[in-house]
Amino acid sequence: MARAVDIAPGGRVGVPLVAAALVVGLASVALIGMLAGSVAVTPGDLWHMIANRVGRGDGVARLTDSVLWAIRLPRVLAGLVAGAGLGAAGVALQGVFRNPMADPHLIGISPAAGLGAVLGIAATPALGSSLPMVLGAIGAGVLLAIGMQRIAANVVDSGQLVLVGIAIGFAVLAALGAIVLGWDSPRVPTFTFWVFGGLSGATWSILGAAAPFVGIGIAAVAASGRSLDLMALGEDEARHLGVDVARVRALVFAGAGMTVGGAVAMSGVVGFVGLVVPTLLRHWVGPSHRRLVVLSALGGAVALAGLDIVARTVVAPIEIPVGLITAIGGAPVLVWFLLRRA
Repeated sequence: MARAVDIAPGGRVGVPLVAAALVVGLASVALIGMLAGSVAVTPGDLWHMIANRVGRGDGVARLTDSVLWAIRLPRVLAGLVAGAGLGAAGVALQGVFRNPMADPHLIGISPAAGLGAVLGIAATPALGSSLPMVLGAIGAGVLLAIGMQRIAANVVDSGQLVLVGIAIGFAVLAALGAIVLGWDSPRVPTFTFWVFGGLSGATWSILGAAAPFVGIGIAAVAASGRSLDLMALGEDEARHLGVDVARVRALVFAGAGMTVGGAVAMSGVVGFVGLVVPTLLRHWVGPSHRRLVVLSALGGAVALAGLDIVARTVVAPIEIPVGLITAIGGAPVLVWFLLRRA
């Protein structure tokens, strides 16, 4: 089994301060995300759209009302929900694998979820529900997580687990690419979406199908927080302390599969959010999984929604895939981890 997560006791920053900063950050990126884009939108336009939607406006339709309601709002919400799912899943997987590099993307779960989503689309009639796509992503993510747990039992080094996960992820992405490139259909998102991620295709339909599973998944892994704390001591020790290890694994894999599957359905395969956010927060607030899951969900939401703003504005009107931006920040963290354990 890979070495347990290295965590310093306590934490250097108070939990209330970190939580308050994340809440402020969440509100800030949500507001900026609604206003930023190729179509100029002012706070007054945003207020007009909200007032009209709740029946308190003047009833006059504006172009900005349609832009905000049909495009910006589902995109911002999808970024927040997907980021929250990836952050929480990162904490849960690191806890159950006892490995600080168990990022959903690095160990192949996100690419598998992408493949499952495409297979779900294949099983859906034209103009059908987005639910089969989401369920396909969740099922594939859970299966890959279970497979990686069995592999992790036979490796002794964190780097080995990551290399195996990357190899499996590349193989899955290759299969996914073959299907997407060979299946010429407007129903299937582009290969770039599945490889590098993006929120430009977020719709109310996809958000409605995926968000409930992400919420349930976050709740499931948060409920396993204390058990994951005990499992960090070792599985035998956890059993002696009354933890049903098999049950905890099943709950974490189901929860992580739901969160990652839902996130991938909305944002494509976005890496490193589940690695960087929990790493920073663990350093600041300590090792408790229960609070780390909640704070990492908030941090992941802020990170993905914030980076999506960068992706669509830094070289506007061209949009950069958000997964490229997360890789720019996440790759150095991975290198640091590997060199530290060399």
